[in-house]
Amino acid sequence: MINRTSLIWFILILITIGSYILADVSTMPWIAAIILGLAAIKGYLIIDGFMELYGYKGFMRYAMNLYCPILGLFIWLLVKQ
Repeated sequence: MINRTSLIWFILILITIGSYILADVSTMPWIAAIILGLAAIKGYLIIDGFMELYGYKGFMRYAMNLYCPILGLFIWLLVKQ
């Protein structure tokens, strides 16, 4: 049976390969948005899976879970201009 950490690691690898394929295929702005979204998902998985914040119901977990999407949005707004 596969444990949670190994599953998260495998998903991170799949997302990384998918991001690489998308970046290699096109440079269109909507592709960049998808790649940034995938990066935010990867950040969420890393925060929950490897920073041991899964199951913690405090301010730190909520702040860290908001960090990746907000950072991705700011990067998207900067790149879009």
